[in-house]
Amino acid sequence: MSVLIVGGDNIEMINCNLCKYGYCVAKHITGRKNKHKCIDISKDIDLILVLTDYVSHGVSNHVKKESKRLGIKTIYSKRAWSSVESLLMG
Repeated sequence: MSVLIVGGDNIEMINCNLCKYGYCVAKHITGRKNKHKCIDISKDIDLILVLTDYVSHGVSNHVKKESKRLGIKTIYSKRAWSSVESLLMG
């Protein structure tokens, strides 16, 4: 399953842990630049992971709107793996 990660600068550990669960990170967007408010989300993405501690409000709102339009499951989490894992399993 392919994952789009929005937010966070260093996601290496999250990437490794996602791979253990069968997810492959297709794209990572830091969400800090102004142009990230207009990102295109591919229909091939199975899951969007938004790391809320490191993303602007405008980017978060854009991702929310686009994910609903495309019907892609979206998870909002802190950057800690324990938070991400509990939301993936729940």
